[in-house]
Parts: sequence; C-alpha cells; structure tokens
Amino acid sequence: MGNPSVKDRIEKSRSAVSMLTEQTGAKLKVRSAVVLLVAVCLSMTAIAIWEAWNSRQYHLHDKEVAMSNLAQTLASQARASIKQADTLLFALVDRLENDGMGPAQLPRLQRLLMAQRSELSQLHGLFVFDEKGRWFANSNGANLPDANNSDREYFIFHRDHPDRGPHIGPSIKSRSSGEWIMTVSRRLNYPDGRFAGVALATIYLNHFLTLYDNIDMGRNGVINLIADDASIVVRRPFNEAEIGSSVAKGPLFTQLLPKGDSGTATVKSYVDGVERVVGFRRVEGYPLVIFAALDKEEVLTGWRAETMLSAGIVSLLLGFLSFLGFRLIRLMKQQNQVQSVLLDAQEKLIEVNRSLELLALEDALTGLSNRRQFDLFILAEMGRARRTQTSLALLMIDVDHFKSFNDQSGHLAGDECLRKISAIITDNIKRPGDLAARYGGEEFAVVLPGTDYVGAFLVAEKIRRAVQQAGIAHSTSPEGTVTVSLGVCAYDPAAQAQPDDLIGAADKALYVAKASGRNMSVIAN
Repeated sequence: MGNPSVKDRIEKSRSAVSMLTEQTGAKLKVRSAVVLLVAVCLSMTAIAIWEAWNSRQYHLHDKEVAMSNLAQTLASQARASIKQADTLLFALVDRLENDGMGPAQLPRLQRLLMAQRSELSQLHGLFVFDEKGRWFANSNGANLPDANNSDREYFIFHRDHPDRGPHIGPSIKSRSSGEWIMTVSRRLNYPDGRFAGVALATIYLNHFLTLYDNIDMGRNGVINLIADDASIVVRRPFNEAEIGSSVAKGPLFTQLLPKGDSGTATVKSYVDGVERVVGFRRVEGYPLVIFAALDKEEVLTGWRAETMLSAGIVSLLLGFLSFLGFRLIRLMKQQNQVQSVLLDAQEKLIEVNRSLELLALEDALTGLSNRRQFDLFILAEMGRARRTQTSLALLMIDVDHFKSFNDQSGHLAGDECLRKISAIITDNIKRPGDLAARYGGEEFAVVLPGTDYVGAFLVAEKIRRAVQQAGIAHSTSPEGTVTVSLGVCAYDPAAQAQPDDLIGAADKALYVAKASGRNMSVIAN
C-alpha cells in the first residue's frame, strides 16, 4: 500500500525542518508563552467557576438542612397540640361511655368541658353530639337547640366506621363562631357497640398560623400542614380559597413521600409554580404532613452577590495578567526575524501531516477499519462483483439504546462497550476477504464479498446472538443487556450503481429493525 508522492514529500520536509530548527525555536517560545498565559487565565476562570458552583450548592444544601430541621420542629409542635386535644377526647369518651349521656350528667359535663377548654389555649372548643348529630354538650356555652352536625365530615366518618382511634378532619368554619378550625374527633359507642355519637375537639387554625407567621421564611416562603389525603389543612401565607384544596398531583405526593416519611428536595410548587427548597416530615401518630419551603431565588440572592463580587475581582486580575502577557508576547515576536520562513515550514509540516492522516485507515478506538477504508473497500468490491458477476452483501449494525447507556454509565463505559462489540463482530467474520469497519458513532458495517443475502443473514444473526449472550449490562434497555439491530442487503448491480445505493438499502433495513422493536436482523426488500 505505498504512496511514493507522500514519502518524497516527507523526505523533503525533513531536510527543510532540520535547517529551520533554530528559527522554529523562537516561535515555539512565543507559543509556549501564549499557552502558559491561556492556561493561567483558564485555570483562574475554572477555579472561580468551581468555587461559585460549590458556594451555590452549599447555600442550597444549608437551606435544605434548615428546612428539614424546621419541618421536624413544626411536626413535633403539631403533634403536641393535637395530642393534648386528643388526650382530652380520650378521657371524655371514656367518661361518657361509662356514665352515660343522660340529662343528669349534662350540667357536670358542661362544667368539665369548659374547665378543660380553658387549660389549652389552642382549643376553640369541646363538643359532644348524639347519634343524630344533635348538640348534647359544648365548652363554649353555645345554646343552639336546632343545631345539627350530622352533615359534617367527621360525624359521617365515625357513623360509618367502627374505628375508635382519633380522626383528623378537613379544616372548616365553626358554625358557632365563624372561625377557621381543625377538627379532632372520636367515636362514642353504646354498651352494645352501636354508634352513640361523636366527641369533638376543635383547634384554632390561627394557633398554627401565629407560630408560622413568626418564622422568617422570606417574602415567598411557605409552611403547609397537609392531610394524608393531600388536602391543605392550613397554609402560610393564609388564603381561605386554598384551605381544603388538593395537592395530590404536586411533587410532595408524587415524588417525595413515596420515597420516605421525611426528607428535603428542590421542587416546583403545585399551588403557585414557584421553585422552592423544601423540607417535609410526617406528623408522628397522625395522618398529617408538615411542608416548609423557601423560595430558591431568595435563597440564592446572597450567593449571587458573592459571585458577582468574586467575578469582578477575577476579571480585574485576568485583565491585568492579559495586559502583561500581551506585552511580553509582543516583545518576543519582535525578536522573531524569520517568521515568514517559519510559517512556510509550518505549512509544509501541515501538508505532510494531512498526507499521513490519509494513510491511516484504522479506527483508533475499536481497531476496526475506519470510514475511509470502508468507502475504498466497498467501492472496489462492487466493481469486482460487477466484473465477475459474483455476489456481495453488506451488514449495517447499530447498538440499541446506546445514548441512554452512555448517559447512565458514562463515556468510558460506552467506549469499552464499543470495543467489546467490535471484538464480537471480528470473531464472527472469519474469511480473510471480509471487512468490518466502524461506520460512525455506535454504527458498524460489515462487507461480505462472495456472499448472498441468505449467508449474510446467517452471519448477522450470529453477531446479534453473540452480542446478546455477551451480557453487557444495560439497565434502561428492555432486554437488560446491550443488544444490536442489523440491516442486511445483497448487492444488486442493476439497481445499485453507487455504494450509497447499497448502503442506503442496508440502512433502510436497519431502520425497519429498530422500528420493529430492535434486537433483530432485517433483510432489505
């Protein structure tokens, strides 16, 4: 495979280069100075960018930790407030079921409810309803003879469920005072187990809002107390229209809670679309979740100011360094008296390098033939097949889902995968006259002289099965391993005058293989 013209030029260039060694040294010094200057500037820029990125991640992580701690504290506070009310309800239910709900017990029960309510500031009231939803007793001294709460969610729940545990209902407006309240209730039973009514404790939503409003959450931060059914119990900032609305499709219930009962993340709000740094935690013992979040843009405000100051200082240093470097390089260039000669030598070297590149016919990564050798080989074999009226076949091979493999495993693993597949292809084409080439990216080509489409299909299937049996792990592939799709085409001199015609036919077959589910060989029609 000789190329005398290139060799002659190489020999001539050697003598020219040896004569210009001393002159080239001056230019190399200039280049070294330029490279050093650029390297220093790029290093300073890279360090500044790296420090800015690390500072940004630190700011976000620091706020995630803060939100996690805040969520834990607020969850403990919510649990304590509800637990106090629930403890009163538990004792009240026990008393009513043992002493009964007759008229004789009513005055004493009223006094007891009023005394218990006065002990807890968060309590809006304590109420007892009979099995029809009529008011039996309350701590607020309200006298509503015709009032009936059988339509309330908590009453319907206890009437239809024998569960004796506490029930947290949705936030509602009190019928006696018109204030927003949270309900905690327990079922009352007759001695025979039949439904006897409901004992209810109501907690001011303002009890939670007062605490939440005293926490510095920035201009756009939020604190939510959310029920397990994804309805909002209370939200800061308070908006009546949002109470009871569902956030079931938001990231808290679709992404975060399925992974654990507590955690942190940076997500976009389902309610107002603002991206926030959040911390969340379930309230122990009750079907509630605390969600605390800071506006991401506000979190990064301080970081941006620091970054701009740092960028300004680095820019000044780079400008000063560039000025000094420019003056130094200019002085060095002035000393270069043979620049025109060196440029001519450089052009000759470039020409020689281009010629040497044309001689290189092997793909550096896989060791297979490269695209240039493939183009020369298939053109020659098509001419031979026409002259001798012999058969010729082409396989086009593509690695399935290779982009997702690269994205997941990294480019180094992707390169190793291509090398393994190249070795498998080589092992399955034994004849000296066959050619395997890397066509481009994750695509390969195999030229099979003296082979019809049947023989080519058998070779294609051997390669496909061998790749699958190699068991190269690929978690995002339906097969679980790396597979290949193949297009098979036999050369038809009447219809395929140029290599592009044959390659195009094989490519169409390959497209059909990939469109039909991949991991298969398809013969061109």
